Amino acid sequence: MAGFAAHGEALVFLGCFADLPDHRQHGKVIYPLGEVLLLCLLAVLAGAETFVDIARFGQKKIELLRRFLPFRDGTPSHDHLGDIFATLDATEFQRRFVAWVAKLTGVSADVIAIDGKSSRGSSHKRGGKAAIHMVSAFAARQRLVLGQVKVADKSNEIIAIPALLDMLAIEGAVVTIDAMGCQRDIAQKVLDKEADYILALKGNQGMLRKVAAWDDDFLASLIAA
Repeated sequence: MAGFAAHGEALVFLGCFADLPDHRQHGKVIYPLGEVLLLCLLAVLAGAETFVDIARFGQKKIELLRRFLPFRDGTPSHDHLGDIFATLDATEFQRRFVAWVAKLTGVSADVIAIDGKSSRGSSHKRGGKAAIHMVSAFAARQRLVLGQVKVADKSNEIIAIPALLDMLAIEGAVVTIDAMGCQRDIAQKVLDKEADYILALKGNQGMLRKVAAWDDDFLASLIAA
């Protein structure tokens, strides 16, 4: 029964990526994209962190992989893996990955926290390299990051949050966002995706803060108007 369950989960995963564009020349493809993606998934679940690790996993676990797909030509080398992933559209890949995670977690019943953070240690003052800033969607109950969007700086969170929401299946969820996301367009995006929102307010949004003390329904309509 465990084997059937694993095979079913593999089919769900591959189904989410079935229409991912593969820009390689069809006649030169040795390793089908579905096989490459499944190899990477299982290798990462087993602890692989680099293409070298994934390639080594493929060599050692080829019989396991062939329980799911043919892998007639074996598995690619680490260099070949890098070349294959370099041809993929990162945004399209992330969109499908997020959809797969949503299917696994049943995210629609949860609270989803959206927040922006700078990655510690990603800046380099001498080299003039700014810190990497990410906006993430975090499923509270599952304690799982559902999706991330990289932004140039904190001010661009207003642009990144709608892009992140577009990637998520949030129907029925409650989305929480800090004061940076207290924008009409963002509130409307959440409503359009059939979810609810809780948005933070700061002192520089004085009128909204005053209204919040008087009438919650009016506040909601004012933000979404």
